[in-house]
Amino acid sequence: MESEAQRDRRAHSSRKIVLIDLENMLFGTHTDGNRTDRSTEILELAQARRPNDMLIVGCNPHLAFLANEHFPGAKIVTGKGKDGADQALIDAIDASHAAGRYSELCIVSGDHAFCEIAHAARKVGLTVRVVAPHAGLSTALRVYADTAVILPEGPDESSEDTTELAA
Repeated sequence: MESEAQRDRRAHSSRKIVLIDLENMLFGTHTDGNRTDRSTEILELAQARRPNDMLIVGCNPHLAFLANEHFPGAKIVTGKGKDGADQALIDAIDASHAAGRYSELCIVSGDHAFCEIAHAARKVGLTVRVVAPHAGLSTALRVYADTAVILPEGPDESSEDTTELAA
């Protein structure tokens, strides 16, 4: 349970922890220009603007250098296999601990694998924002989000097509 002091400290803070499922957000596009544009778009839609926001990027080991290049200062976690990166991201956060330091959790993925962490974050008082691809937002994850932002379908589309869905 959150103490009154923790609530007050978090209320005056607008720090955010952002979990980025890199492969889910690249749409298989791995050309240099598209990667740079997509990483910038991801950070804008996640509203990760402050130097004290915590970025954690999950990917397969082959994309770790790419993740480090496009998300400087982020903690990079890797996992192998079908849901390896998802599990590495989930293992990287403890919602109870995060609630004392952050006001918001942003999940940059539409995968249902993040439902449990989104639910846990809401239970401890964190605001949950989800940034997901148009065709890839799990209904269950959407239920736990305070806000869901839908990315344009491809890297060539304008971010003006981005839709924000309120809870």
